[in-house]
Amino acid sequence: MATSTLPTAVASQATRDQAAPIRIGTRGSALALAQARIVGRSLAVHGVRHEIVVIETAGDRRAPDTSWGEGAFVTAIEQALVDGRVDAAVHSAKDVPTEEDPRLLICSYVSREEPLDALVLPAGSTGSINDLAAGIVVGTDSPRRTGFLRAHRPDLDVRPLHGNVDTRLRRLDDGAVDALLLAAAGLIRLGLAERISELVPLTLVPPAPGQGAICVQVRAEDAAAAALIALIDDQPTRKTVEAERDFLRASGGGCRAPIGALAKLDGEVMELWGGFATLDGHAAAIDKVSGPSSQGPALAKELARRLTEVRVRMAGAPRVLVTRPEEDGRRFAALLGEHGVAGVIVPAIEIEIISQNAALADALARLGSFDLAIVTSRNGARAVRAAAARLQVDISTVRWAAVGRATARELVSAGVGEVWLPDASNAATLASQLPVTTGGRILWVRGELADEELTHKLRERNAHVEAVVAYRTIQAPSTSRALLADALEQGPIDGVVLASASAVRGLVELADDRNRPAVLSIPALCVGVRTAEAARAAGFQVVVASDIQAASALAELTAAFLARRVGASVSGAAT
Repeated sequence: MATSTLPTAVASQATRDQAAPIRIGTRGSALALAQARIVGRSLAVHGVRHEIVVIETAGDRRAPDTSWGEGAFVTAIEQALVDGRVDAAVHSAKDVPTEEDPRLLICSYVSREEPLDALVLPAGSTGSINDLAAGIVVGTDSPRRTGFLRAHRPDLDVRPLHGNVDTRLRRLDDGAVDALLLAAAGLIRLGLAERISELVPLTLVPPAPGQGAICVQVRAEDAAAAALIALIDDQPTRKTVEAERDFLRASGGGCRAPIGALAKLDGEVMELWGGFATLDGHAAAIDKVSGPSSQGPALAKELARRLTEVRVRMAGAPRVLVTRPEEDGRRFAALLGEHGVAGVIVPAIEIEIISQNAALADALARLGSFDLAIVTSRNGARAVRAAAARLQVDISTVRWAAVGRATARELVSAGVGEVWLPDASNAATLASQLPVTTGGRILWVRGELADEELTHKLRERNAHVEAVVAYRTIQAPSTSRALLADALEQGPIDGVVLASASAVRGLVELADDRNRPAVLSIPALCVGVRTAEAARAAGFQVVVASDIQAASALAELTAAFLARRVGASVSGAAT
């Protein structure tokens, strides 16, 4: 994420003598256009000429009464920016995924509008959430609003209601629902502030991280556009929104997660509020921390840690062993918490970057001989970054490809200017879409246990692949032995999520003779057929295989499985 001081430094390079207007990309909805015009007017104050370019997004192409996923309104505009069709992209900050595209830079946060949610009643009516009659229908497009509202008022009938602001207002006034929860900022920017019946208190429904803020992206290498856009950056807004997004990231959530956050500044002191709710509202918690505004990232991590502990202690929640390495395990446990499942982190594997790696050093020295270099995990990218720094090698001399944004960010931090990304974050899609020509030479920086399928698929496309092992997977790390014993002593475990055969072997090895039968009796939810085969071979009595790899979808699948198996009231079972 961009630091708070970057736009100020960039702005010092700005020039008002433009050869052409700066092209601002936006959606075509009334609210998106209103936000783009706010950006335009702010630029005009500094003498910066602009024009607005409307981009159709995946969210725009959906039927008005259907929901959208994370980044549905962002991806197409970002692509137009990457392609050079626009020079800047305008987004609602709350819609931007936490895994930002490393090719782009959020160069400006425009001064924030009201961040809270608003209760909207039929035209001519007034009231508050606490005044609403039991049983009335409340419409919202947000899992976050749904979870917190159900937690506060379980007697209300909260239903999905999607579409643009004007569509939802029309359906309210037509009687489809009795009330709405909307972002207050959108209503204000559309000149509809009079429709707000109540600004929903932060302690009832904390707003989405970044709500009420407009952010503007540019291409990371476009210094001229960055200098101009940085002129309108509002530092207080940047500090607060970045702290909220840091909290969301540390909590493992995306922009559609039932997680709320709001940071407030009082001089140099920041007060950061955050909360989570399960989708069915059976559990919710809100907390706050405060400290120097310069310590925003640390405050965010502390608040996320506190609330994660609360999730784990949720009374009656199913308990699932999370066997991923610690950092990834925390993220996945947070996703499980959104569905009312307590994730118990017991890393069955650790990752060891190979130091003094002669094979990787040799490959990096010959980078110019490759047409493409690829990494398929964060660990591979971290190994490249460490080796390049140690050897003082410029790795930007070859085109790089990564399996996903998080992996690409590691490469960008190592000095790569542009990273190619597939449409979906998995090795199979990367292999099929990689822009390689017949006879092309590819360097693949991989893990010791990586599946060879990627090599086979690329060779089927007549590419020459040189694979270099950059990190090892260590099974059954000794520090996890006590964690497993404690987890079993604290009560029944309802499931274990296993993402690889090495995780299966590691977990079984962590169990001693006394508790191994208990471990093998836990239902094993396995990612991939090979992992499931390893679980059966290890002696797990109940094995379920799934091809789902995306963490958010896997968490939802886990919750649904547990709901069916143990009869727990777990949110997500019907989704």
